Amino acid sequence: MAAQNLAELCAVLIENHVGDLAAQIFTTLSEHGRCTATTLAGHANIPLRRARTGLATLIEEQLVLHHTAEEDAPTFYTVSWRNAYNLARHANVIALVTERYGEAAGQVIKNILQLGHARVGDLADAYDLAPASQRDSGIDMDQATGGMMNGTAKPSNQHVTSTAEFHGILRNLLRDGILAKVGARSFMPVSDLQEQLQEAVIVDQFPDRKVTGPKKAREFGAAVNELKRRWQIDDTFSEAVDVGSRGAIKRPGDHFAPNKRAKLNGGFANGHAIDESSAPKLSLDLIVRVDFTRCALGLRSRRLHQLARRVLGNATGAVYGALLKCVERKVRIIRSEPAEDPDADKILPSANLNEIAESLDREVDLGSSIKGVGGNKHLKPNGTGMKGKKNQVVDDEFAEIGIKEELSESEDDEPTTNGLSSYRSHAKRVKMIEAHLMLLEEHPKGFCKRARAGSTSTDWGIDFDDLMDGLIEAELDDTITAKFGKKSLRVVRMLRERGRLEEKQVASFAMMRVKDVRSVLTELQSEGLADAQELPKDNQRQPSRTTYLWYFDTQRAQSLILQQTYKAMARTLQRIPVERDRFRTIIEKAERTDVKDHEQEKLGQGERAYLREWREVEERLLTQVARMDEVVVILRDCSAKDVSLDT
Repeated sequence: MAAQNLAELCAVLIENHVGDLAAQIFTTLSEHGRCTATTLAGHANIPLRRARTGLATLIEEQLVLHHTAEEDAPTFYTVSWRNAYNLARHANVIALVTERYGEAAGQVIKNILQLGHARVGDLADAYDLAPASQRDSGIDMDQATGGMMNGTAKPSNQHVTSTAEFHGILRNLLRDGILAKVGARSFMPVSDLQEQLQEAVIVDQFPDRKVTGPKKAREFGAAVNELKRRWQIDDTFSEAVDVGSRGAIKRPGDHFAPNKRAKLNGGFANGHAIDESSAPKLSLDLIVRVDFTRCALGLRSRRLHQLARRVLGNATGAVYGALLKCVERKVRIIRSEPAEDPDADKILPSANLNEIAESLDREVDLGSSIKGVGGNKHLKPNGTGMKGKKNQVVDDEFAEIGIKEELSESEDDEPTTNGLSSYRSHAKRVKMIEAHLMLLEEHPKGFCKRARAGSTSTDWGIDFDDLMDGLIEAELDDTITAKFGKKSLRVVRMLRERGRLEEKQVASFAMMRVKDVRSVLTELQSEGLADAQELPKDNQRQPSRTTYLWYFDTQRAQSLILQQTYKAMARTLQRIPVERDRFRTIIEKAERTDVKDHEQEKLGQGERAYLREWREVEERLLTQVARMDEVVVILRDCSAKDVSLDT
């Protein structure tokens, strides 16, 4: 039943996204498992030609993966459950990218999601940026694609206005991992990819094919991991490989110098804006797709940011959001590396105070919610600088590091230079950020902690394992409260904290009557959220002489609610065509070419109200699906025990 709910949801998503034929082929593959195109056509009872057409559509969207062992061997196809489910996450991904990178980036992501994956040159042509693309590549895109991109009409160009902006958006998204490069290995199942890794290592380093035994097994495992890391580096976006040159001569070891100079000059190299014609451009042959693994991390950060802002205020929440953004890029690196020593201290993904200050929005008022760090107690400006008596007081933050202010000999001179004033402002800002981080550290949820326990380091880390356990428990508690009430929640919390208990013990700890506790436990047991362990006192196993210890299994409840969420999402999506059929007349009229852009003139007042009602109904249903996807993010994708995040 658990797999059936996910299969039903994926079939509905694929049917809405790419049509009935693709959904039929996906369902057949999910029922019969890995098979060839000929076998698939037989199981689905469709012609082989139609089966190949549907497979091509699914492969383009990466909903089906394939592998051919040898040149003349048949190709085997298998479904990608995670990619199929990700069709339900499009709205949340677009909202996340729009919130972080702006409307133009959200529009680009939306179009790439519709296509599955896309070539940079085709995207540039579809955004009516063909003149610059043609100058770069020498290819006439309109002639090559016939004004279409992979059979899809050109996307709206209301946000992207220039070639430089387009390539800049793609570079930022690739650099932050929201977009990923697409290669031949992207379409292979993980099991086949692992076999290919092992076979390559055996052929190259173990020609005798002997990889058993303690020593050989360790050497073989280390070699496989090393090759896997090299493949990951090859498949990862690189500024040096995938970005074209501006035409300037690059000196050895100067790959990062332009970025550093830009940061020191207000975001511009040499203090001046970069000419669009000289901005670096991506290779037009680069193929990109959305990396939902990285997007899941972003959605997790957004949820934690919202939680911190709700319990500690806007300013502290903003600081925590900046910390989350800084550590996001380091999370996958740490999770993908196997632990060399399980007994060693846990290494937390961390960021230092300067990184957090650089990521934090300058408009955030950090001093408004923390007493004692909001103002400068020593300097009293009067509009034109300090005049009169010389100020002999040294700021605390400068005294701690041994820097003293040089006082001017003239009363009319300003006591500080622009550089020192800037340094004062930065040091004060960093101090306030640290104060907010200390509030986050002291909170019972333990939002963050110093990267090195017991030290005064400027590095702050986040223990996602403990945090996500708390979020999962909170999500389960909210669901139980909404479905069964506060009494049931009180009993569940008691069982979770105390372990296995008898009815009388539960009633005593929860301060409830035994009769009420019995009804609550029976209801939870019928829903699969609680269970009892029988301990008979003799061999007769009489109920009257049997002790029943009740318990709550968090992992079981998590899986159960996750499957119920899949089912609810499928039912909600199936409701949309039913509602659409109810408004079919006005929808068909509104979609006519002569009415589409002239609704105010072509439709009457009653028709416009009827059309507005349909759009509100559709929006409410899709919003509900997006909210349920946020539950899936917490219960499945962001769990520290879910290794699928790494793959």
